[in-house]
Amino acid sequence: MTLIAESSPPRSRVEDGFAVKDGFAARLGFVARCALLVVLAAPLAGQGPDRTTDDANFVKTPGGTVLGRIMRGAAVTFGATDGAWREVTLEGWVTTGAVRADARDGFDVSIRTDGGAPMRTNPASAAPVRAMAGFGALFDRLEARSGWVHLRRKGWMPLAATQTTPQPAAAAAAAPPPPSPAPLPDSGEVAVQGGAVFSAVAGGAPVGQLEVTRRVELLERRDGWNRVQMEVWVRDAQLRGAPSGGPITAAAILADPDRYIGETVEWSLQVLAVQRADELRPELPPGQPYVLARGPLPETGFVYLVVRGEQVAEFNGLSPLAEVRVRATVRAGRTRYLPTPVLDLVRRLD
Repeated sequence: MTLIAESSPPRSRVEDGFAVKDGFAARLGFVARCALLVVLAAPLAGQGPDRTTDDANFVKTPGGTVLGRIMRGAAVTFGATDGAWREVTLEGWVTTGAVRADARDGFDVSIRTDGGAPMRTNPASAAPVRAMAGFGALFDRLEARSGWVHLRRKGWMPLAATQTTPQPAAAAAAAPPPPSPAPLPDSGEVAVQGGAVFSAVAGGAPVGQLEVTRRVELLERRDGWNRVQMEVWVRDAQLRGAPSGGPITAAAILADPDRYIGETVEWSLQVLAVQRADELRPELPPGQPYVLARGPLPETGFVYLVVRGEQVAEFNGLSPLAEVRVRATVRAGRTRYLPTPVLDLVRRLD
């Protein structure tokens, strides 16, 4: 009733007098007011959370530090715009073990797991993933419930990932189709756009961001990722000793897990099973296929080998305890819970 009183204009004396003198006019005025209420109520009934229109990085400031990645269709709250960026408020649930107390910049907690943490819509492992929060990202802690923590953070994401630009039907029909983008080469010189986030391994967590567009040498393309070579300069204070020469062993990686991230190894492994990542393996995206293997032979430990696409079927078709030789890059020196290296398969060598 309050909405009706506030939304409807006050009736004038002329309307009141006219309604008394003419019953039909009174009924017509009533119908008109009802129609107005329907029009006002329709958009209210259709309101819901704002939704992203594409996967995009969630950053601290426009073009600044990456805090994580928000999925397409995620429910967020839109705020102000700043050029090509839009402020958004992100909320989600993560497992209690994925955060630690952290009072920096007025926040309550930060993400402690090396590979980041999936932020889910509800406090349940089967709930959809709304975003992937990056390692070290700061959040406000709203509540805790049965092994889960509810987090919130304001940040920014590209404006293009928060809006759609539908065309009127007539204009869309008249407009010529957009030209197809020129196909990328498989090698040679290409340009990486400013703002691009780069990872040490294909599909891995972000390790940095390119502020300006740079020409690079394209070395390899695989599964939507591109391996590029770029010459850059860093200060002396930012360097440290490289791993010693000779083959990299699992024992060496476990002794210094962070030192070998991004390094390439060629190992012989004994395949045990093809599995999918869950909450106990936060270094991998939920549902990511990986091979549980023993090795590198003759070492007796275990290894998680991340596989994609046709590689999954290839390893599923191997006989039990088959031995393979692979080239792979080190994604993580160990998991949070187990002394098990995580590798990204480049290709088989056998």
